[in-house]
Amino acid sequence: MKNWKSIAGTATFVTLMGSTASFADVSAVDVWADWQGYLTNFGYEVTANETASSDGITVNGLSIAMDLPEGDGKMKVDFGTLTFKDLGDGTVAVILPEHMPMAVSISDDFAMTLNQDTTGMSMVVSGSANEMTYDYSADQVAISVSDLVIEGDKVDDAKIDVAMSNLSGKTTSVMEDLRLMTQAMTIDTISYSVAVAEPEGSSSSLMIKGEMADLALNSDTAIPKGLDFEQMAATLTAGFAAKAAITWGASGYEFAFKDGGDMADGSSTSDSGNLTFGMNRDSLSYGGTANGTKMSFSSPDLPFPVDIAIAETVFNLLMPANKTDTPSDFGLTVKLGDFTISDSIWNMVDSGAILSRNPATILMDFDGKANWLIDIMDPESAGNSDVAMPGQVHNLTLKSLQVKAAGADLTGAGAFTFNNDDLETFDGIPAPTGALDLKLTGGNGLMDNLVKMGLLPEDQAMGARMMMGLFAVIGEGEDTLTSKIEVKGDGQVLANGQRLK
Repeated sequence: MKNWKSIAGTATFVTLMGSTASFADVSAVDVWADWQGYLTNFGYEVTANETASSDGITVNGLSIAMDLPEGDGKMKVDFGTLTFKDLGDGTVAVILPEHMPMAVSISDDFAMTLNQDTTGMSMVVSGSANEMTYDYSADQVAISVSDLVIEGDKVDDAKIDVAMSNLSGKTTSVMEDLRLMTQAMTIDTISYSVAVAEPEGSSSSLMIKGEMADLALNSDTAIPKGLDFEQMAATLTAGFAAKAAITWGASGYEFAFKDGGDMADGSSTSDSGNLTFGMNRDSLSYGGTANGTKMSFSSPDLPFPVDIAIAETVFNLLMPANKTDTPSDFGLTVKLGDFTISDSIWNMVDSGAILSRNPATILMDFDGKANWLIDIMDPESAGNSDVAMPGQVHNLTLKSLQVKAAGADLTGAGAFTFNNDDLETFDGIPAPTGALDLKLTGGNGLMDNLVKMGLLPEDQAMGARMMMGLFAVIGEGEDTLTSKIEVKGDGQVLANGQRLK
């Protein structure tokens, strides 16, 4: 991750190169100057030969370079020739060669040529010197890698290809105290293919091939002057912020790998999905959803293929990002909804089909208020901190808990507050106050089946039932138990009104 400054800058620059606009009055000189300002703000050294003409500027030999952190060498990208052409109506066309090889090198350890081939590419910039809009489209953008060198060894026959069809979108860049960038982009189809084998003498190889339909990206980024991702805390304090949302439709891939005597291959498909990301000085968020996922893989080490299906996969994380005395929102959601595995896996432990094989679900969803006592974005400051605990949790709400599998279903919800001034009552944990309500359906039936299968000894099942009787009471419906666990700030713990501590 230490090189993400250079990667992020290059990625956004390449995005601009795949971008265009319509607005007021901007010149070729303005656009080229803005590109140089953008790149130098990311820390790149920019070299190029400019040739001015009556209708614009041609930039030959464009090259950008950056020193890598911790003395790990230098990253360099050679782009070749670009043309910025005044169209006579206050807009500028950015003209790229249909075939544009970009040489990328990182010291002597890594090198490649990144080939960009475009069909039907249009990029027009409009607006003014301080507010430019790129309107862009292309029938197809194909990116491939050649001349790959890793650790000084050329990787022969390496194949890395990405193709995007019917790409279009708009990027707006506004220069104020911060550079404010807003982007919206759609791509009908993305296909990719990777096939890499280690140099001669090794038996390791990897193949991945897949496709994704109906991709849409929306993002907003605020970029301060003097951007330095090596000093993330200062960069965020200076105003850096980013948020993005990506959605896609049907997608799928297949893979195969070999590493010595280990081999595996498989495939995966999904109906749709999305990813979200947000970061500013106060908070960090990341999340994603996949719908209708199906996976299959096989290996000589397995006696049969493995098939897995998950109707809904969810992950969402929200957390504070700054040191503060004021509690902020946090939350976490993890869900595997309607999860099924192939009968061949079930038969390994349940050949008689005694257990229910209905879809399983695992769900945990909670939020609350918390604050950091250290600056987690400043590793040096955090490492030198002498605080006993890095943060404080002030309240926690379990909005939903569910574990459903093999005929049993455990659900729950509850809420707690925490006294961070009392670390003695619960042996170093801030004293909680609150309650948790739980409900278990099918628990006894599951234990009966496990005993019948010989997986659970009868005496252990009896002990488990005694513990359930201590913590739970009979609820409504067949084989249903409920439990209310209460925690008092003075150290008392009660189950259904009975004191346990």
